[in-house]
Amino acid sequence: MKKTALLLPALLLLAFCAEASAAENPRAEFEERRRAVAATMEAATVWIIAEDDERIGSGSGFIVGDGYIVTNAHVVADLGTGAVVYVLNELIPARKAHIIKTAYDTATGENVGGRDFALLRFDPPKGVILPVLAFNLDVKRMDRISAWGYPAMATQFDVRTERLRSGDTRGLEPPPVIYTEGTINAVVRAKLGDAILHSAQIAGGNSGGPLVNGRGEIVGMNTWGYKEEDEGAFLNGAQLANELGWFLSENGVTPKLADGQKLTPRLRGQNPETQTGLRPGRDTAEHGRRNVGSFSVRVPAGWSVVDEEKDVILLGSDDRAASVGIMIRNRKGKSLLQVAETLSDKFNGSKPELNEDIYQFMYSDNGIETMIFVGEANDEE
Repeated sequence: MKKTALLLPALLLLAFCAEASAAENPRAEFEERRRAVAATMEAATVWIIAEDDERIGSGSGFIVGDGYIVTNAHVVADLGTGAVVYVLNELIPARKAHIIKTAYDTATGENVGGRDFALLRFDPPKGVILPVLAFNLDVKRMDRISAWGYPAMATQFDVRTERLRSGDTRGLEPPPVIYTEGTINAVVRAKLGDAILHSAQIAGGNSGGPLVNGRGEIVGMNTWGYKEEDEGAFLNGAQLANELGWFLSENGVTPKLADGQKLTPRLRGQNPETQTGLRPGRDTAEHGRRNVGSFSVRVPAGWSVVDEEKDVILLGSDDRAASVGIMIRNRKGKSLLQVAETLSDKFNGSKPELNEDIYQFMYSDNGIETMIFVGEANDEE
C-alpha cells in the first residue's frame, strides 16, 4: 500500500510535465496548425474533370460557398455539346457540376493578367461538412504561401487515374491533392489586371487551384506558368483574390472574407507596389479630388471625367469601370443612409459605406463595375 501511495503522485507529476511540455513547445503548436490547414485544404480543394466528345481535360478548383466551386474558365471553356464537368476529392464522390458563369478575358492567351474565372454549382454529399475558404486581400512580397491542386505531372503516377488517361471517366476516384510551398515574389502589372508572382511549384492541372497564406486563407487563384527553357527560369502566376471576390459578388455568391478584410474597388491595370505604395486589401489609390456642383468626388489614378453637369459626374476607365455621383435634394424623411441602401438594393450593389459625408457602394452591370457616391445637395448654391 505504501508503494501505491508513493507511485500515484509521481505519475501525476509526469502527466503534468508532459502537458506543460506540449503547451510550451512552439514547434509542436506550429505543426498542429499546419496539419489543421492541410485538413481544411484537402476538404476544400477539388479535382475538376471536363469531358466532351473530343477531349478530356482536368484542372483544380476550390469551394467558395455551399455548393459553389470556382476554377479557371480555361479549364471548362470551349466544351462541345453534351459536355460534362465532374468535381471530386477525398470527401466528395464524383459529382456533376453545372457551369453558372465564366469570365474569360484571355481568349488569345496573351493577356495573362486578365480575368479567367468560372463559377460551378454542384450538390454536396449529404452528411459531409465541407469548409468554405475565406479570402485575405492583404498580400505582399515575401509572404509565405502554398499552392494546392491536382497537377497532371503528379496525378499520372496514381493508379486511380489510369482509366482516365485512356478516356474512361466511369468510377472516377481522386488522387491525393498535391501541396507545394513558396513565397510571393511580387505583385505585378499585366495588361488587364494585377497578378501575383510566386515560387510555389505549379504545373498543368493546377489551373484554378487555390493559393493560400499560412492560415489557409485565399490570396489568389493559380492560373498560369511561364518557363524560359534556355535559362531554366520559371514564373508562376495567380490572379488576385480581390478580383475573384468581385466576380463572385457579381454572380450572386458572397465571398467569405477573413477578419478585417473587405473588397476594394477594382482598379485593374494598376500595380499596387508602384502606385503610391498601396496594396490590395489596404487602401485604394487616389488620383485627386474633382469639385462638382455642391460636392467633390475622388478620382482614382488612371480614371478620367467622361461627363459632368452640376451635381452629376461620370468617371470612366479603360477597363470597363465607372463612377457616378448622385446628389439628393429631398430625402422625404429618410436618412441619407436609408437612401443609399435603397439605391444599393435597386442596383443589387454592395453595402453602402460612409466616407466623410458621402455614402458609396459598388454594383456591376454587363461587366461594368460602377461606384455610386450618394450625398446631400447644398440648396444654398
